[in-house]
Amino acid sequence: MRNVEIYETERVDDLLTHNLSIIQSEQVFSFSMDAVLLARFANIPKYGRILDLCSGNGVIPILLSTRTNAQIEGIEIQPRLADMARRSVEMNGLTERINIMEGDLRDLAKEGGNGIYDAITVNPPICR
Repeated sequence: MRNVEIYETERVDDLLTHNLSIIQSEQVFSFSMDAVLLARFANIPKYGRILDLCSGNGVIPILLSTRTNAQIEGIEIQPRLADMARRSVEMNGLTERINIMEGDLRDLAKEGGNGIYDAITVNPPICR
């Protein structure tokens, strides 16, 4: 595990697989079992490009990295969560394989085009 900055309200949790960890905070989204199940059971290619929409703190791209050699991208609209996801990717030494983008997924097709990913995952947030 590589050293990254952890802010006062954050903690580092063990993902209990492949010596991976994730940065979380009680002040924002923390992942739940549905993210773990999605990462485990999604039909993903061994190689190519994978996109995770609404990545939150990056748990799905990090967990997917244990099942594929594909390049993985995540997009998250909330700056704080995107930052936590990027630091978690760096902490786990996965920056060569995972790229976390901050932005609105509605703009993604305009910038990247259509058909450039071999698989897309999304774990929709719960609206309250």
